[in-house]
Order: sequence, then structure tokens, then C-alpha cells
Amino acid sequence: MQTGQQIAKLRTQAGLTQEALAEKLFVSRDLISKWETGKSRPDYKTVLVLARLFSVEPDTLVDRASILSEELASAIPPAYAQGGEPLAAALNAFLRTLNERDRGVFVRRYYYLEDPAEIGEKYGVKADYVRTILMRTRKKLKSYLKEERL
Repeated sequence: MQTGQQIAKLRTQAGLTQEALAEKLFVSRDLISKWETGKSRPDYKTVLVLARLFSVEPDTLVDRASILSEELASAIPPAYAQGGEPLAAALNAFLRTLNERDRGVFVRRYYYLEDPAEIGEKYGVKADYVRTILMRTRKKLKSYLKEERL
């Protein structure tokens, strides 16, 4: 079941309207509607809040690995779209080009599927800074992979 369908089902089971759920989450009713229709998807932090609210595991709402795969996919050029050994080798080579902190942040996010807040605690930085590191690293990765294929 898709994330939006699952949110709608759990919301209905809890006897909440879209408006009531929106108030509990401090978001607009329109945003709840977008989630439920699949036009948008909540970020993982919001998924955690929804899971607590509905007393379910976060994986009931969304597959965390698929979210992270989508996040990382923007950095993978079409030439590597099939994945496999060439992509794995290129990723390993790329990781060796990074400083220890950036490599650790990348691996913790995309291999261990850690949340930016968890990663930030490990490195003594805020979650927003971790997101910045990840964004910059994805840009570097995209550039690196494009050059590797030339």
C-alpha cells in the first residue's frame, strides 16, 4: 500500500478528518490531502510523528530505504541507472575522495539509513548541517560519476 493510502486508512481508523490531523501536525489540510493523493510525501521526520500518533511502526507508512534511494537517485547519472558492479565500484572510488567526516555522513545516511539528526549527534553538528553536507556530497558524486564515464 502506498504511503498516502496508508495515511488515509490510519487517519480514518483513528476517526480523524484531514483538518483534525493537520491541526495535530501543525500543517495545512491541503498538505494532508496531497500526501493522501500521492502528490506529495511527508519527510521521514513527519513519518515518525505520524507513526507515533497512529501507534504503528514507521515502516507501516513508508519504506525508509525507498525514500533514501530516491534521494540518492538524483545524483546517479543515467549511465549508471542499472546499478550493479560498475556503480558499486564507482561509489567506492568516490568515497575514497571524501574527507573522513563527509564519507562517514554519507555512509551513515545511505548505507545504515540513519536520520540526519542521528548523524548530527555522532558528529556534534545540527541535522540541518548534515543535510547540507549530504546535498553537497550528492552534487560531488554526480559530477564524479559523469567524469568517470567519459
